[in-house]
Amino acid sequence: MDQYSLRPPQRMGTSAILAVLASLGSMFLSCSGRPMWGLILAILSIPFGLVGFLRAASPEISGGFASIFSILVGAVGIIVALIAMFAKIV
Repeated sequence: MDQYSLRPPQRMGTSAILAVLASLGSMFLSCSGRPMWGLILAILSIPFGLVGFLRAASPEISGGFASIFSILVGAVGIIVALIAMFAKIV
């Protein structure tokens, strides 16, 4: 880091961190026998990812790639949770 820079250092956005945690948690819960909680976390990870992606447009906040990753994993998490719920019923 340049000690004479006027720009504050970049930091990871809270929304991006929450989105990644929610999307990975949804996969873990879906695969460990709690597909309803996995579905809820997967659905929550998508709006968190969108907010994190929009906030990453600011030069002070990073996390654009993590937000896109969490949106994709959240979408896959919804599918995995629905499959896990269907397999539990049948």
